[in-house]
Amino acid sequence: MILGLLYIGFVVEDVDRTRSTFRELFGLHSERIDPDPFLGTRKGARIAFPNECWLYLMEPGRHDSLIARHLTQKGPGLERVAFLSDEIEAEFERVRKGGVLPKGAALEETATGRRFLVPPEYAPRVTVEVLEPNGGDWGSVSAATRSGVLGLQHIGVAVNDLDATCEGFRTVFGLEPHDLRMDQHDGQQKDARILPGNDRLWLHLTQSWGPNARVSSFLQEKGEGLEHLCFEVADIRQAVRRVMQANVPIHDNRIFTNRPDGFEAFVYPEHTTGVTVELIEPYPTSRGYRECRPVLSQSEGGRG
Repeated sequence: MILGLLYIGFVVEDVDRTRSTFRELFGLHSERIDPDPFLGTRKGARIAFPNECWLYLMEPGRHDSLIARHLTQKGPGLERVAFLSDEIEAEFERVRKGGVLPKGAALEETATGRRFLVPPEYAPRVTVEVLEPNGGDWGSVSAATRSGVLGLQHIGVAVNDLDATCEGFRTVFGLEPHDLRMDQHDGQQKDARILPGNDRLWLHLTQSWGPNARVSSFLQEKGEGLEHLCFEVADIRQAVRRVMQANVPIHDNRIFTNRPDGFEAFVYPEHTTGVTVELIEPYPTSRGYRECRPVLSQSEGGRG
């Protein structure tokens, strides 16, 4: 069965530059990972989050890989989600019987564990990897940093048909959608959550028809897929101050105080090497709110 989200794959042009950017803007440190023949990476690094998952920075090396194709066709951005499984043979067989694997797909033995891929044309509109690690670095996540980031709260998934995508996650991976909302953004958006099993973390599936909405723009430019990362922060003001002290603008130059889930601010892809990053400090009444919320001092919030 699916135990949780292990990592989110972020295809980048330059891993070292992305590591530096995330450290300076968000205080998130990373560690290098050896090249992965299964993915076709030339360089890799991971940024660990407290809720037992990580962001995998992937610089393509093999030109025929899925990540190289993503970089060529869509540019840098979020390319896949990888789910952790403890019964990968049964998981593979269920997916195979569901008819959503390409011809010749196989359960592969790699240095990190047993793995298989479901490309986006066969899955719920995103590349999905399922992995059963054999231990070592892939089976553990580094301790939390003192950056003020409490966790990866959600990953935005832009879709054309929310109902069909929800059904795909249900039938292919046994992940039920939750909390369907039909009235977001002045009635021009509907969304739902997929809960993979991590602490206070979800996939945020969004269908939007607002002509000026960020999700609509993403769909027009890149098509369906992983659209943004949301970091839950201890103090939104400190998090925004850190970004602006690096001479990077916050979208619309403000913290949004009128959103249903918390105080929000956005950093756009041109400043993060390819992905929109949402910063959120949830209200005490919001889903996913953490009772224990450390507050950074001004000096901590300003460090790069």
